Amino acid sequence: MATSLVQKGQKLAKNILILQSILAIICSSVFAFFLGKNEGLSALYGGFICVIPNGLFAFLVFRYSGASKIKLVVRSFNKGSKLKFLFTILLFLFVYQWQNLQPLPLIVTYVVTLMAQWPIIIILNRVV
Repeated sequence: MATSLVQKGQKLAKNILILQSILAIICSSVFAFFLGKNEGLSALYGGFICVIPNGLFAFLVFRYSGASKIKLVVRSFNKGSKLKFLFTILLFLFVYQWQNLQPLPLIVTYVVTLMAQWPIIIILNRVV
């Protein structure tokens, strides 16, 4: 039972990451088409600043399963939350070192990609 729940959660997390990545690519393509290459790259960075920490979090959360490993599950969830936050900050700091960075496309795509996870979860739970 626990294994099937974990597998369902892993599949949902994978699908969310895939759809967020597609959304980030679409947003960056729109910015690149209408505003230019630097804006498109900045938008792409913003999208993946959201997706990469989410992937790390999903990996850590679904490492353990079952009632016998409840302490490991809780510890892994806490560690994943902290690392997701830390990686998000570090990625923002790293990207802001780029000379041609355009902050508006970066932030817009980050927020769009981040906020999209909730409708994606609702839609995927209804479909599956």
